[in-house]
Amino acid sequence: MTVPREPGAGTEKSLPTGDQGVDALIAMAAQTAQLPADEHKAFYSSVLAGLEQELNTDPQTHLSGAAS
Repeated sequence: MTVPREPGAGTEKSLPTGDQGVDALIAMAAQTAQLPADEHKAFYSSVLAGLEQELNTDPQTHLSGAAS
């Protein structure tokens, strides 16, 4: 079943979060449409794992300049 889309749907750009790691992962996720459908699940899994790691990082690590 195909769901009709509004003209321009899916072309919106997300606003930066202010966290470079999260922003990079969101930008990476936006590239999913470029992949064959059978690769989407693995790709999303890797993006989600990266987001989980990034969001679980101590914010003080970024502020102090230490490696995450």
